[in-house]
Amino acid sequence: MPDGTENSKSLDELDAKILLVKLIGEVHELNQKFDSMVEFGGKMLNAQEEFLQRTTKQNHTDKPFKLEPDMVTLFSLPSALRKTVIALYKLGEATAEDLARETKRLRAVESSAANQLVRMGFLTKRREGRKVYFFIN
Repeated sequence: MPDGTENSKSLDELDAKILLVKLIGEVHELNQKFDSMVEFGGKMLNAQEEFLQRTTKQNHTDKPFKLEPDMVTLFSLPSALRKTVIALYKLGEATAEDLARETKRLRAVESSAANQLVRMGFLTKRREGRKVYFFIN
């Protein structure tokens, strides 16, 4: 006659097997989720790489890449750069000294801000002798 300890031992073994099967199932689901996350990350990296390649090609052509300054873009600029752009909208074309008079800041500050905006593609500059004129395309 089987005693109670054998039954409880087989029940414990059965519970352990059920628990292991459940754990294996959950690990399998986690692996699938990780795989999809890795795949998504790879797609994001590919998209970023393609974007960088396109912008790099655009920046190295004869015609430089230009951004159109709209209201949303202007609001996204830091206030120091935004002040320079707004002054240039008023003046049309100006030297750093003209911008400094308009914004009541130092000429060096305006020169630095305007040159940064040129690098960002918002402004263009041209030189006439010793003077550099900044303007919006």
